[in-house]
Amino acid sequence: MSYTKANYEDVDAVGGGLHFLRDELDCVELGFSVLEADPDWSGKPHDHAEQGHEEVYYLVSGGATLVVEDKELDLEPGDAVRVSPEDTRELRNGPEESTFVIAGAP
Repeated sequence: MSYTKANYEDVDAVGGGLHFLRDELDCVELGFSVLEADPDWSGKPHDHAEQGHEEVYYLVSGGATLVVEDKELDLEPGDAVRVSPEDTRELRNGPEESTFVIAGAP
């Protein structure tokens, strides 16, 4: 049996509170990240069409809106949303701090 263990708090955050764990966990195809979003934080609109990566956004705590192709999806803790690679997505945090788990793979 082979496994790799990591704690996201041991991985330097980029762009504020985004912890990329793919390399730390030695993942081959799966991207796995934890995002600690400050109140009223917004990510930039993007897609993953070139890489062919779908993503799942899971809200652990707080409240936010995920905009997928101009459709606003209000999220509350426990909600998970899968987004196709070619769809543009933008994450907008609410008025309180939120924590997300984001996973992506081809």
